[in-house]
Amino acid sequence: MLIGEILTELFGIGTNEIGRALELQKEVGGFIGQILISMGAINEIQLMAALSKQMDIPLFDKESHPGLSPEHFAKLSGILDTEYLIRQRYVPISAEFESTEDNGPTKCRSILFITNDPFKSSVLDYVSKVAGCGTGLLLATEQLINELSRPLQTLDKDLVSLNIDDNPELLREMASEAPVIKFLNNVLSNAVELRASDIHMEPSESSCRIKLRIDGVLHEAESINEKLFLALVSRVKLLAGLDIAEKRLPQDGKFSTKISATLIDVRVSSIPFAIGEGVVMRLLYRERLTFDITKLGIEKDMAPVILDLINMPYGILLVTGPTGSGKTTSLYSMLSSLDKKEKKIITVEDPVEYKIDGINQIQVKDEIGLSFAACLRSILRHDPDVIMVGEIRDPETAAVAVQSALTGHLVLSTLHTNDAPSSLFRLIEMGLEGYLLNASILGIIAQRIIRRNCQFCSKPFVPPEGLLSKYPIMALYEKYKDVLDLKFDMKRGTGCRKCAGTGYRGMIAIYEAFKYTEDLKEMFLKDQSIIAMRRSLVENHGFRPLREDGLLKVIAGTTTVEEVLRVS
Repeated sequence: MLIGEILTELFGIGTNEIGRALELQKEVGGFIGQILISMGAINEIQLMAALSKQMDIPLFDKESHPGLSPEHFAKLSGILDTEYLIRQRYVPISAEFESTEDNGPTKCRSILFITNDPFKSSVLDYVSKVAGCGTGLLLATEQLINELSRPLQTLDKDLVSLNIDDNPELLREMASEAPVIKFLNNVLSNAVELRASDIHMEPSESSCRIKLRIDGVLHEAESINEKLFLALVSRVKLLAGLDIAEKRLPQDGKFSTKISATLIDVRVSSIPFAIGEGVVMRLLYRERLTFDITKLGIEKDMAPVILDLINMPYGILLVTGPTGSGKTTSLYSMLSSLDKKEKKIITVEDPVEYKIDGINQIQVKDEIGLSFAACLRSILRHDPDVIMVGEIRDPETAAVAVQSALTGHLVLSTLHTNDAPSSLFRLIEMGLEGYLLNASILGIIAQRIIRRNCQFCSKPFVPPEGLLSKYPIMALYEKYKDVLDLKFDMKRGTGCRKCAGTGYRGMIAIYEAFKYTEDLKEMFLKDQSIIAMRRSLVENHGFRPLREDGLLKVIAGTTTVEEVLRVS
């Protein structure tokens, strides 16, 4: 089969993209797989899988082949020009040697190479002629080849030989080097393949680290030397339109790219640390935008409460939780569920993470005086029906939000508190009067994000007695099995390639929510006690705390107890 046909069969690559690649191949030459990668239609992992099927060459498995020992590499270097092999992207990962007499010449029986270019038959011919031994091939991505060859020989030696000395021109030159561009493309491609939300580049005195945040948890991807790290940071800053010479102040920027046919917006933030400059890239996937309120993880007994709240004509609905708990996604989903034809919706955000059709979005710019409070005051003159405030972060914004609600607008906003009842007391601390809160607050939702069990490797899990006695799993099952049609189906992921061995793949939210009713308002003004508020919510309003909502998802087999305990 042709490589294009295999890519279509394995990964659904469109015939139009294959056709465009063939036209480019006629014009400029080259291998069609590399052209498809440069177009952003596929990534290198997909190309290697297709080549493996086409040429019947196995894919490299890092766990099965730890790499060549320094002793064996030294022996090979005495027989072959290993620098030439590595330059040709043929990296030896194992070798067998014949036992020889003392001080006799070393003889090699066979060598196993990894490569991403199996068409260079001249390399294997060279090995056969000079070493007179057998050869084998495995296919691997550029990133894996770099990782395994770095201990053997410094691939970025041209970069190492440069004397940087904080010279912006040299930094710019380094950032434009082909190895740096290719390395960054591989980092981005790997992040997209693993569904990472953030890429962290952290400086260190020994070796600089690149980490990926996957499903809310950081995983170390690889370590690189300082010179390559500096070049990589400079490359990212150039793409994001930042000043590569400025290392004393934090900077923010953004750029867009296409990786493996996936359009992503990359938000870049750099910050000076004591030993260097750190960079975080937030990956925003345009094509994964599905702000469907029914798919957030809201249980069906809680959904009517939330839907009633967002369809109120005026008042404030608060969504609370720590940074990274999915508050913005929940708010976007709520806005998307509203009738955008009949209602004018304006949002004030910092930053605007996703652009949504039919919603008017404003980016806060504090440096020019365009703060949350200033935006809110101007918004009221534009006759909105619904206002979303990205975050109530100061007393002024809180006061204007309350005033907007009291003048007939539905206001959705976020607040940083640990649970839903605490939000009322947080607003009091900001200086708002209790009677104003009672007149404006409609309800409060608190949430956290948890990882889902991997659907490819999850197996039924029988909980030990200690777990059942420590947490109210059976009591919750008996209470909600009829209300939620709940099935006792606890599962646990065993770890596979699809979930990068973690046992988790994808995320879901857990919630607690309540409608701020008249009896709760009276209690709040009278007692001002968060303990009394929580007790009343549980006893009289069917309030289900975050942890219990998470345990319901454990019972249903969606996640594990460890995940729920991690966030609640």
